[in-house]
Amino acid sequence: MPRFTDNWVLDKSMFDYVQGGSCACCGFPHIFNIGGLEGLIQSMSDLETDAANQEIDAAKMSPWPEDMRDGIWTDRLLLRYRMKKEMRGYRHFLEEVVRNHHHDGDDATTPIDIKKAIPILHNFCTKHLTPFQLRQIFQLPRSELPEILKTKYKIHASAYAIVFCTVVEQVANFHVTKYPVDGRRFGSSGGGCDLDDAEVEFEVDLRYDKFGPGFYIGIIDKNDDGDGATSTSGDDNNNSEECCWRVNETVLLRFLQRMVSLGGPTLLARAAKTSHDNQDDSDDDDEEENNSSTTTTPPAVGSNVPSFRSDRRVIRLLIARYWADGIMEKYRESQQQ
Repeated sequence: MPRFTDNWVLDKSMFDYVQGGSCACCGFPHIFNIGGLEGLIQSMSDLETDAANQEIDAAKMSPWPEDMRDGIWTDRLLLRYRMKKEMRGYRHFLEEVVRNHHHDGDDATTPIDIKKAIPILHNFCTKHLTPFQLRQIFQLPRSELPEILKTKYKIHASAYAIVFCTVVEQVANFHVTKYPVDGRRFGSSGGGCDLDDAEVEFEVDLRYDKFGPGFYIGIIDKNDDGDGATSTSGDDNNNSEECCWRVNETVLLRFLQRMVSLGGPTLLARAAKTSHDNQDDSDDDDEEENNSSTTTTPPAVGSNVPSFRSDRRVIRLLIARYWADGIMEKYRESQQQ
């Protein structure tokens, strides 16, 4: 069986669950769900009838024990619910950036176009932060993601925590799977919107170095007098010699577009409706086509193997939020000086 495919996630999660288990005192909240497994899946408002039925069939064919399977679906809902509540914080920050820049602009009751924060934050990152500072921000050890799930979202000692850790490993080695990109575009936005491809471009830019920083994006390059970069001298404290670095403005711009998309209106982008993926589409995209076997990601084995595409998208979203939080912290520090 090829490593890091969805079938590998399925089997490895089962193995880790059996080896480590989950104590009875932790329990699973699904026991209070009268509808059981089908009720949990049907509560995913983005899954239309056909897609939900296919996911139910795949879940029933899964080798996972019933308590593990239902607990995973419950915590998937819980994580997305808590993440969705945080979206307003990112929007408020972006509105704050625009207001700070346009002191004599619109009053507080006038809607603010948060996309106007992109050039402001771009100027802040290139003029007020050194390339070395940016490189420090855009790093995330793989071990930090399960810690975020545990401490920030209070999901731990559960079957989903095991699946989450396994999918993080899959994301780190995603290139091995040969799957197409997981990201989707906003179906409701205009064709010329810069945010249309924000998730896809972030996914493409995301890299992983097992022996280095972990997850990162190529936000800086060695200054070799190329195009598309801003040159700034900075000291790399991790090297014995001082180097001259440059900011990769293309990568920075794409991340800032992704950062703006964190403010909503949906948790994850919703693809434009087409004839073959209508069943994946919905108004509420916080759990869009959640792990549905109807996604474009190839199933590992057969049609009854669930897809972990939606879990991978959530993990990449957590990474983007982690780095956005770093930019937000630096910006607010600069405003207090």
